[in-house]
Amino acid sequence: MSSSETGSGDRGGNNGTRFDEPGTIVALVALAISIIALVGTLLQVLQQYFASAAGYSNCGERVIGDWHKSKKRKFVWEELRFEVQFETPVIFVCPPANKKGPVKDADVGHIDGTEKSLQATRTKLPSTDDQPLAKPIPAQKSLHTADNEQATWIVLLQELQRMERDSQDWQANQFKQNPPRQHVSDFQSHTLCAAVQSKKRTWDTMPGGIRKPYATTTMCHLVEMAAMLGIYWQEFDRSKDKYRAEGNGYHLAGSHVADLGVVFTFQISGQRRFEDNRMVPADEAKDFAFGQVPTIFRSTSDKRRLDFPTEEHKDLGVLRLGSANELAETLASFGCNTNTSNVLRNESKKHGHLFPCTSGPFGPSPRVPFSRRSR
Repeated sequence: MSSSETGSGDRGGNNGTRFDEPGTIVALVALAISIIALVGTLLQVLQQYFASAAGYSNCGERVIGDWHKSKKRKFVWEELRFEVQFETPVIFVCPPANKKGPVKDADVGHIDGTEKSLQATRTKLPSTDDQPLAKPIPAQKSLHTADNEQATWIVLLQELQRMERDSQDWQANQFKQNPPRQHVSDFQSHTLCAAVQSKKRTWDTMPGGIRKPYATTTMCHLVEMAAMLGIYWQEFDRSKDKYRAEGNGYHLAGSHVADLGVVFTFQISGQRRFEDNRMVPADEAKDFAFGQVPTIFRSTSDKRRLDFPTEEHKDLGVLRLGSANELAETLASFGCNTNTSNVLRNESKKHGHLFPCTSGPFGPSPRVPFSRRSR
């Protein structure tokens, strides 16, 4: 009696623990396939959501350097998609003591060529520029092929840092050979330098045709930075939106882009040098960059610039030499006759400036982005 019950119980237990039956194997395979399909579906859904973050790959390190660390995805629940946010610089010109800029409550990073300034402006100098100035500089340096993936405002920040570093190193070496009698001026004693502030942007506001983040500045600051770098304007036509400047191994070109404004590209075209040829970092140099030449007749209480540069200026405190017509009017204000003034208006004769002046005074300063347009 007990023997039969025991055998019956064993048979029941064996039936409950056997997994080698065909039906069980099929069920396990179906379960595995279902799990794989579920995981694949979830990955596909996630891929579609992440793919909605348009422009994320355009904000990589190859494009904007260390500024790529500011990029992030933010999920917009109202639209069930990701939004790409990033930061780009606003470049302007100010004294080193200035702590405020066009972006409210944003830190100001002054460009002075030091390691601290490089970190503040998120800029890295090329490895070939890390050599000390004490070593002999070859007459010709090899020029690398232009990096078309990189935004050109990254190159502009690098060259502004390089300008400050090389000029200060050259000055220090000169003072070692011929020590000055008075105190040597440092960067803080300058009254003119370039500065950077970061501004948050989203890819949703990028105009069509622009595939890379752009930095912004104003037209007046652009002209001043071009003068600081030793760039001379070859063409400055605001009516046709054609701008081209060259000098000191740089090339600056601008044109109008729909829904954005005037877009400038900055490139290196030759050997750069910042030694005795560098412009004095003084605030008064801004006057010369816009064709305004101060004279001894200007009172110290007068403003550095004219309140309304488009109006006729009759006094001799500041001479307007931005174009041939302005130069002729200036001679007329000195008392020269009409024939003498019209000599400068003769198109058959060439006249030029020793300083990188513009073709005339500006009105309101428009926003000018630095970027590369897609082709």
